[in-house]
Amino acid sequence: MPVFKTPFNSYSVKFSPFYESQLAVTTSQNFGILGNGRLHVLQLNPTITEITSFDTTDGVYDLCWSESHDSLLITTVADGSLKIYDLSLSPMASTSIPFEKTPF
Repeated sequence: MPVFKTPFNSYSVKFSPFYESQLAVTTSQNFGILGNGRLHVLQLNPTITEITSFDTTDGVYDLCWSESHDSLLITTVADGSLKIYDLSLSPMASTSIPFEKTPF
């Protein structure tokens, strides 16, 4: 059975609705209490290979694949924000778009 070890603790694993062999994993340092996080996008072949990853300054707890666009992911982050990632761009070119709750 193939194994992929993340440097941080894993929180959420979701398969792509478009590609059955593609999945994403959210991770957080120190069990999500404090520290950085990372979003990993993986490809399942006979082995598991990392397609790309995105680092954050806070833990990443959950994710959701877009059901209308095959390269968009939304994550929830420990600072209370949602971040959108576009896999069609390189990690250096793709910046996350934070959405924060504003008080009414």
